Amino acid sequence: MILPLLAALGACQPGWVRIDGGKLADDELQQARQICQVDEKLAALEQARSANSIAATKASSNEGRMLMIDDFEQENYARYLEIDECMRRQGFSRP
Repeated sequence: MILPLLAALGACQPGWVRIDGGKLADDELQQARQICQVDEKLAALEQARSANSIAATKASSNEGRMLMIDDFEQENYARYLEIDECMRRQGFSRP
């Protein structure tokens, strides 16, 4: 249930537009991404995804594996929301 939403969020990650509809300046976008630590947060998510994948394969049951994956995806979703909220405060949103 959460996976399609996360896939949609992840697919749109590079695209940002100004909320006010103004022209997008690369330096403004880069500054907002630095303030919101977008690259660092995405790198941490990728590392966590890899670690979670390894841990899930070691789960003793399919149910345990699915619970681990679901918990991770919920954390993932929260992190993407955190990025979106910060970028919104900086004047950017996803198209």
